[in-house]
Amino acid sequence: MTLPPETARLNDPGSVPVVLPYFNQARAPIIPIRPIGPEHRGQLLQHFLALSAEDRYLRFGYAASDERIRAYVDSIRFGVDEIFGVFNRKLDLLAVAHIAMEAGQTDRAEFGVSVLPKGRGLGIGTRLFERAAVDARNHGLRVLYMQCLSSNGAMLKIARRAGMKVRNEGGETEAYLELPEDTYQSHLDALVENQTGQIDYWIKAFMRQWRCFWLFGRCPDPT
Repeated sequence: MTLPPETARLNDPGSVPVVLPYFNQARAPIIPIRPIGPEHRGQLLQHFLALSAEDRYLRFGYAASDERIRAYVDSIRFGVDEIFGVFNRKLDLLAVAHIAMEAGQTDRAEFGVSVLPKGRGLGIGTRLFERAAVDARNHGLRVLYMQCLSSNGAMLKIARRAGMKVRNEGGETEAYLELPEDTYQSHLDALVENQTGQIDYWIKAFMRQWRCFWLFGRCPDPT
């Protein structure tokens, strides 16, 4: 399900509509997005280890070794932070978004995203940002921000599409998006998207097991 365009209204029916810039675009492609839990930690690790050295540098802002990647995945605070993913038909994680709560803050969170090469150019990063913005809004956050290298064209493209406030400092860029209050509609949108992503995952898991059964007799669980 794509997020509704035009406006998002506050709870007061007589209030002035709040326009979210990233909704003022042509309708985004339908990309099933699924919340990720600790049971997918192995798949998360595989996803990040599959990133090239350059992609790791752009995603984390430093040359992340395999050991640093493992430490990062182990440090993800499921239940505090939010993780969303896009799976392909083999249940590989094509893309991962991380909404990380800032230490000591209750009204702002940081958005980070990575997309494997075979999933790029499809609008997945932008859709993950839209989904993250709705989730942050529904959790009462007022600001969603990104920090990236100024050479990270993909992240800057997402920021421009979202209408974020962008500030460049040397070789780094910070971008901020102020979020309106949550509404019944924003919670309904998130619920439907979560269910759509879950159903899509179940269908892919069933088809994967069916193919493996006929080819090999059994199919190992994704790790």
